Amino acid sequence: MTERKRTGRRAITPDDYFTAGPFEFARFGKFMTMRSHASAEDVKVAQARMAAQFPVVVAEIDALVSSIASQIARLPPARLLQRVWWEYATVVIGMSGKKALDSDLLIAARMVDYVQSIIASVKPVTCPGDVNDDDWNKLKTDIESLFYRLTLEYQICLTAHRRTQDPNLDMELEEFRFQAETLWMNIRGKRYQPHERRALLDLLTPHSDTLYKLFGVDAATLVDELDKVLAKLTRGLADAVPALGQFHKDAIDRMETVAATCDVPTTEALMAKVFEDEELIARGRTVTGEVFGMDLFDVGKNTTLPSGLLDALSWSPGEETEFFAPGDFRGWPLRIWPTMRRPFIRLDGKTYCFDIFSLFDNLYRVLRRAIVQREPTYSETWNTRQQAVSEALPLTYLGKLLPGARVYHPVYYWWAPSGGRAQRQETDGLVIFDDHLFVIEVKGGAFTYTSPANDLDAHLASLRNLLQTPANQGSRFVDYLESAPEVVIADADRHEIGRLRRSDFRHVTICTVTADAFTTLAARAQHLASVGIAMGARPVWPLSVDDLRVYAELFDNPLTFLHFVEQRMRAGQSESVSLYDELDHFGLYLAQNNYAQYAANVKADGFDRLSFDGFRTPIDEYFSAVVHGELPKRPRQSVPRRLAEIITFLATANEPRRAELASFLLDGAGDFRSELAAIVEQGLRGNRELGRTRPMTIFGGMAMTLYIWSPAAPRLPTEAIWHTRTVMDASGEETRRLVELEYGEDGSLTGAHLTHVSLAGLSPAELERVKSGSLSLQRQRLTQARAKGKIGRNDICPCGSGKKYKKCHGRTS
Repeated sequence: MTERKRTGRRAITPDDYFTAGPFEFARFGKFMTMRSHASAEDVKVAQARMAAQFPVVVAEIDALVSSIASQIARLPPARLLQRVWWEYATVVIGMSGKKALDSDLLIAARMVDYVQSIIASVKPVTCPGDVNDDDWNKLKTDIESLFYRLTLEYQICLTAHRRTQDPNLDMELEEFRFQAETLWMNIRGKRYQPHERRALLDLLTPHSDTLYKLFGVDAATLVDELDKVLAKLTRGLADAVPALGQFHKDAIDRMETVAATCDVPTTEALMAKVFEDEELIARGRTVTGEVFGMDLFDVGKNTTLPSGLLDALSWSPGEETEFFAPGDFRGWPLRIWPTMRRPFIRLDGKTYCFDIFSLFDNLYRVLRRAIVQREPTYSETWNTRQQAVSEALPLTYLGKLLPGARVYHPVYYWWAPSGGRAQRQETDGLVIFDDHLFVIEVKGGAFTYTSPANDLDAHLASLRNLLQTPANQGSRFVDYLESAPEVVIADADRHEIGRLRRSDFRHVTICTVTADAFTTLAARAQHLASVGIAMGARPVWPLSVDDLRVYAELFDNPLTFLHFVEQRMRAGQSESVSLYDELDHFGLYLAQNNYAQYAANVKADGFDRLSFDGFRTPIDEYFSAVVHGELPKRPRQSVPRRLAEIITFLATANEPRRAELASFLLDGAGDFRSELAAIVEQGLRGNRELGRTRPMTIFGGMAMTLYIWSPAAPRLPTEAIWHTRTVMDASGEETRRLVELEYGEDGSLTGAHLTHVSLAGLSPAELERVKSGSLSLQRQRLTQARAKGKIGRNDICPCGSGKKYKKCHGRTS
């Protein structure tokens, strides 16, 4: 069972519901736009109706939750949880023969964790027996209704009610509240399954000694044992069902052999003889226990985790007292769920795990709470160790993404931003690769565990602490970098460790990295200014260590990664791109390349909202294939072989401006990429046929002069530069890119060079030479164009000036 670990939904806002009139929808690729035609009066009437309905909706949800709790209390908990897990497995695996809808996956998952939460918090009044279909269908229908009403009807009426109470209600903050509550109820899965083990080792290893002291298990052993739980709940069923079939076949074969070779008078005697084979008996117990019994979920049976630790991670039925305590949201999914505090459930003296999301999403926080409860003085040590590992991990994964990068960690500098005496400042790390500088600011603290429904201020405070504060720290370092032509960086003892010049870097990226994953909010961090999260004027890339771990696996070329970063930073500044998952940014990049421009072009058609969805599907499918033991290809943009060859070559070449050249070529749209590949092939053929190269002049957004060199036409860099100068003069340009590609006898790339050519610094004689060549080039272009037919007065002049023909050479013809 290998469902996607990240579950997303279309971004909905409260105002979507108040536009009671008809909507106009338009779908572009994998996103939907919305434009409302409701009048102001329609909106006002709808709001009043919904506000009046609010207390009714709350009362009905209270009654629904009470009914659900009563139903669950009367059902045998073990059989109920076994059934909800099997129903969930059926949806995820697709046993119905059709692909499950997101809504089906969502309710199937909530039937696992919400049901377990109620079992943990409501005293049972169970009767022996099973869970019949009537009981099941009633419970499932009610829980589905609960989440649907809480996500839609309740939220609509709540916002209308709040507007009635406060006509000046901050709708930006209200939208944030709505999104936070919806994500809280519905989104599970902080990371992909192949990364669970590595993530736990990264975070728990610093606390290994204390884990062993308190629970008798070190970090590595704990992770090994939890990996067994993950295996049972993901691959266990897939392994057990075929094993059951093989057991059945082997038992029949043995029965036939015994019947043919032994004199057994009765069927009972035959069966007794067959099952004298202890190995067969053991296999039978194992497969039947996993397929028909509770063995897949039995943590004690599947691991060697010590009982003290299992007790710390488990609830017994009715033991948790806060979920149904009197007050607002009693038993609602808008409170902290019992499964978030302890992921296991203890039934009939055995500890079970039914939900890997509750286990792995919350384990780090749960373990911290368990340790500090037993040893309160360890709290400060935990924080110190967590901060140390949190600062090291981003540099580790960026090192994998950018092999050979220069890394400084930590970095100190003395500076007075507002004048006066210089003060010591710090940044957590700097990573330099080619012409890119990454300024790394890390926050090791955890995102708030409280629900946004009753503690929205804590969510905003967490965002300020984990996003705004490090963003401001990173921006302060960039201010320092730009304060002088060259600046000094030092260690804590003020020993110089390097000198940096802003002019050396084409791109500076401020990265705010958190150990705790809150990607659904961080992905749109620079859209949160309206709720008081000020990220500053500079673009910032907020992401988690989990996101970096994904990127470290998906990218195998540092230059492609740098190009993505450039596009990601553009998107972070775009008002048209508002996503709720970091990996949707990567998915959009794969699909559209310059996706900020793509979104802006669509929004320019007059739509109010853009809703992107499903773009991370290739990433989900990749990791699903990894879980299945396959060797999938990494998700990639469509890149012709000749262009891919250039990017691959540059990744390991010692070429000046290699990252700039790679990014420039990758900026090209699909048609340009195909044309470039064709130009290379044509150029190589032309070199062989003519014994010389023919330069290609390209204008527009991908303007450059391109030379294809090969043994038949060896590189002449001076000639290429002079020709580029004549093109510039003819076109009225101040600078121009010169791209030179060198190929060997076998047609493989051996060199790739980027030069920025200008006319600055040339002597009068050299400028005269350029002018003479420019006039000659213009005459040649005009002659060739006229030979093909009459040139229209409003056509662009063939000379390359960029002017209309009637305002250029058409005036003298």
